[in-house]
Amino acid sequence: MNKKNKFLLFFFTILLFFNILLFLTNIWIFDNFGNVKIQEILFTLLSPTSGTDSSVVYSYILRVLLIAVSFTVLSCFIVLYTRKKSKHFKYIKNISAIFVVVSLFLSCLYTNSRYDIYGYISQKSQTTSIYNKSKKTKKKVKKEEYQGDSTIVYQNPKEINISGSDTNNLIYIYLESIENTFLDTAHGGVKAINCMPELTELALNNTSFSNNELLGGAIPFTGTTWTIASMTSQFTGLPLKVEVANDMDQQNRFMPGAKTIGDILNENGYIQELMIGSQKEFAGTDKLFLQHGFDKICDINSLKQEYSFKSNELNQWGLDDYKLFELAKNEITQLAQTGKFNFTMATIDCHMPKGFLCKYCPNTYENRYENIYACQSKLINSFIDWCKSQSWYENTTIVLVGDHPTMAQQYVNDVPSDYQRTTYNCFINSKVTTDQIKNRQFTHMDMYPTTLAAMGFNIEGNKLALGTNLFSELPTIIEKYGQDYINEEVQKSSEYLDKKIYISLIKNGSQDEIHLFFILQLFLYLHTCFGNSFYIHQK
Repeated sequence: MNKKNKFLLFFFTILLFFNILLFLTNIWIFDNFGNVKIQEILFTLLSPTSGTDSSVVYSYILRVLLIAVSFTVLSCFIVLYTRKKSKHFKYIKNISAIFVVVSLFLSCLYTNSRYDIYGYISQKSQTTSIYNKSKKTKKKVKKEEYQGDSTIVYQNPKEINISGSDTNNLIYIYLESIENTFLDTAHGGVKAINCMPELTELALNNTSFSNNELLGGAIPFTGTTWTIASMTSQFTGLPLKVEVANDMDQQNRFMPGAKTIGDILNENGYIQELMIGSQKEFAGTDKLFLQHGFDKICDINSLKQEYSFKSNELNQWGLDDYKLFELAKNEITQLAQTGKFNFTMATIDCHMPKGFLCKYCPNTYENRYENIYACQSKLINSFIDWCKSQSWYENTTIVLVGDHPTMAQQYVNDVPSDYQRTTYNCFINSKVTTDQIKNRQFTHMDMYPTTLAAMGFNIEGNKLALGTNLFSELPTIIEKYGQDYINEEVQKSSEYLDKKIYISLIKNGSQDEIHLFFILQLFLYLHTCFGNSFYIHQK
C-alpha cells in the first residue's frame, strides 16, 4: 500500500470513528438525559467533575467509546481484507468513502437539529437589552398600593429596598427531579395512580403555584434545567451561563457580582447552612453558597468525619436521602439555638439514570422510579411532620421545590408530547397569601423574590433580577413578554452581565473555552456551506 492509500485509509478511518462516536453519543445522551439542550451539555463538559457518579462515565465508555473503537477497527480489517481478496475493491472503496462522508454530514445535521447548536452560536453573537434600565415615569400611587413596574424586565437587587422586621426562619429544600408528571391525571399528572400522595396533600393544603387549574409548577427554562443551574436561578433570579463552569476552576469565583437570597439573609443576621449528600465541590456548589452568605456546608465528606455510615446508607453520589433527613434534624436543632436561620438542603435519590432505591422504598409500582418517588413523598412528609412538632415551626417558612424535570428518560417515554412537564413547589407557613396561584406562567427565577416575600420581607417593586414575586399582582416576565422572547434574549450576550455579575469570566476565558468555541464555529461554518435545505427534525 503506497503512502497516498495509507493516508486515505487513515483519514477515512478517523471520519468513520467520529461518525460512529457521534451517532452513539446522540443515542446515549437521549437514553440517559432525554432532550437536553446544548447549554447543559457544555456546562457538563466544562464544569469540575469532583463528586460525579462514576457509573455515568463507565456507561459512556462501555456503550459509546468501546463500541465506536471496536466497529472502526473491524471496518479497517474488512477493508484491508477486501483489498487483497476482491476484484471490485476500488468500487467498494469509493462507495464506502461516499457513505462515510454523507453519513457524517447527516449526523452533523441531525446533531444540530437536536441540540440547536446553530441557534446557540447565532444567539451568542447577538446582544440583549433586557438588562438595561428603562426610563420610568413615576405614578402617583399610595405606597401600600404600589405593586411594581411590569415594563422593567431586569431589576438589580442591589438597588432595591428589601426590608422586614418580623421575618421567618427558612427551610429550603431542592427536591431532585421531583416533577408533577408523576401525579395522577386528576391532580395534573399523566399517571393512572398517584405515587406521591403526601406531596400532593402538602401542595393542596398550603400554597402551590401552578401553570394550570390543577397542580402544576415552574416551566423549564434555559439555564435552569439541571441541578446547579436550578439552584443558581432560584438563588440569584438569573439563568446560569455555561461560561461560569471554567471560572470555577480558574478564578474560584461564582457570579461574584450577583446579590442572592444568601446575601440578603446574611445582611439580616441569619445563620445559614447547606446540607447535601454528595460532594460540595461538584459543579461549584460550594462556591455558589459559601461566596454568597452561607456559613457552613455539610456534605458527604464532612458528614463522614462526624458520623459513621453503613454501606447500605450510601449510593454512587453519596448519602441516601433518608439518612440525610435524619442528620438534618440534628443540624436544624442546633441552628435554631443560634437565632434566625436558613437551613437549605438538596435530595439526591431521584437522580438519573435510574434513581437510588433505599431500604424504605416500597415495591408497590412496576416502575422502579415511581417506587423511589413514593419513598421521597413519604420521607418529605415525615420530615415536615417533625418540623411541626418543633418550637420554632410557627416562625419558619418551608419551601419545597423540584429542581428540574427528571433526566431519567426511560421513565418518561410514555409522557404525551403535548404535556407540559413542570416542577413541584410548595410554600408552607408563608406570611403572605394570594388567590392568584392557578394558571401562572413562571420559572425558577421567580422563586427568588417569592421566597423572601413568603418569609415576610417587603420587596419594593416586587421584582429581583429576572424574578417576580408570585404573591404580588405583578405579572412575571414570561407572562408579560412571552416565554419564547425571554428565552431567546437570555441566551444572547450581555455586557452588563459580563461586567457586573460575572465580572471577568468572559473576558478572561480559558483555553478550553476558546478551543470549544472554535469547534462550534467550525461546525457552524460547515453547516452554512452546505446550507439548510436538508434538515432533520426530531420531536
